[in-house]
Amino acid sequence: MLSTPPTAGTASGHPALLAATLAALALTACGGSDSGAPAASQPLAQACPAYRTATLPHGASITRTELRAAEGLLPEVCIVRGEIVSSPQSTIHWAVELPAGAVWNGKTLTVGGGAFDGFIPTDDPWYQHIIGASAHSYVKMSSDSGHLAPGFAWGASDVALRNHAFDANHFVLEVGTAIAADFYGKRPARRYHIGHSNGGRSALAATQNYPKDYDGVVAMEPAISQQAHQTNLGPTLLRHVFSRPENWLSPAKIALYAKAETAACDALDGLADGIIGNVAACNYLPTELLCKGADSDSCLTAGQIESVRLIYANKDVPVTLSQGARGYPGYGRGGAATSDWEAYVFGPSFAARDSFNYMAALAAARLVEGNPAADLLQHDPTRYQAPYLRLANLIDATNPDISAFADNGGKLLIWYGMGDACVSVYRTAEYLDSVRQRLGAGKVQGFARMLTSPSIGHNLDGPGTDPVSIDLLAAMDAWVERGSAPDRLVATRYEPADPRAGKQTPVLQRPVCEYPKFPRYDGKGDPAKAGSFSCSAV
Repeated sequence: MLSTPPTAGTASGHPALLAATLAALALTACGGSDSGAPAASQPLAQACPAYRTATLPHGASITRTELRAAEGLLPEVCIVRGEIVSSPQSTIHWAVELPAGAVWNGKTLTVGGGAFDGFIPTDDPWYQHIIGASAHSYVKMSSDSGHLAPGFAWGASDVALRNHAFDANHFVLEVGTAIAADFYGKRPARRYHIGHSNGGRSALAATQNYPKDYDGVVAMEPAISQQAHQTNLGPTLLRHVFSRPENWLSPAKIALYAKAETAACDALDGLADGIIGNVAACNYLPTELLCKGADSDSCLTAGQIESVRLIYANKDVPVTLSQGARGYPGYGRGGAATSDWEAYVFGPSFAARDSFNYMAALAAARLVEGNPAADLLQHDPTRYQAPYLRLANLIDATNPDISAFADNGGKLLIWYGMGDACVSVYRTAEYLDSVRQRLGAGKVQGFARMLTSPSIGHNLDGPGTDPVSIDLLAAMDAWVERGSAPDRLVATRYEPADPRAGKQTPVLQRPVCEYPKFPRYDGKGDPAKAGSFSCSAV
């Protein structure tokens, strides 16, 4: 069901229209009913088409409302859509999902986007899935962060960059809070943020730039140093991989390496189970796979072995970015057994050069050069230090002083798959160390955790346990509401792996350990049960 009522901005600009419709809108202009009760006292099918509110923060206007029917685990919701025109270069398109009054838990959830944004995460089935089942009782909100265009050309505008970096979520939070208070007749009791990758970065950015916005933020594999990622991967790993076909790994070659790496490092956590748990102890380099004769899927060329080495090596291109940082750490072990190596490092073909890491670095190179035809393989980031620093100062979420967020009672929960081959787990670990140095380890332990799951990649797949099964939002809410820190969480792997396929059977459980600890098998007990493992640093 779809309705497109006049927006508040349109009515205020046309007094005649406002006068003609005032009587008809009197009962609904503030979300009310003919009894004076809030809109949520009515069934959504009745309240949603007529809903509008007179004024919203930041000049926001409602463009339409729509009723989304219940489907699977998703409840029926009224979706209020609108926009905030920040500048001629940046318009924020947003959506606020309102469940029925009897369903709403009195809290809001901001859902961060991914990559360069440009879409509405709450509309996307993947994001609907990864935020967890407990999210469905929240008022959910999200935005395109201020642009619809793909790529990074919009980064020429400082307003668009600020919107993408942190302002869009802040503005939409205040808009969504006002709508929720109006629709339900009471203000939200708690406000949370959950995001993955760039959405995890935006969660951390909120703690640094708007420390009173959220009671808790969940940052999944946060891409906190996007320019460090782009300036360092381009001249090193990506230039090597895509300079010659014999340096590029096909899916068959990736599978060959993954099998060998698992065989070499699997048992370092006390159990050979297909999961590389003790990542820090794994130093495998596939020299024995070197082709002795003709190249084939049963061996690796010298160039391909060098590609593997570069994946795990620290990169240090001399470009200084925000907080005086330079360089970018290597990736954690186990990513070859996930979809990450193909998606983020090598792509589906050498000729296409369309791995995500390549495309992201290329988009940044073209932006800083001001040349839409720039070639990443020829790009020298050291010649563009100033424009890269401009981007990093606006976008990076690396300020270690989050004392205001902590002092306001905020909680921070970071989760990482150790096999992530898009955003290095070690970069975020370094950031959290800088927070401890600034605030003190004891204080940080009181409000922040960084948890990991081995053999899971950036796409949240792999032979490890499913991170969605943890329900990180529920864990955050328990921490905020009851003071129950997320120190005993368990992750599960199900068969079938797709929750939309119907009933699932748990086949494997592991404790979710605080970094740098990992699940070590105790040497006895059912290896499929989490209770047979302890979180260990060695």
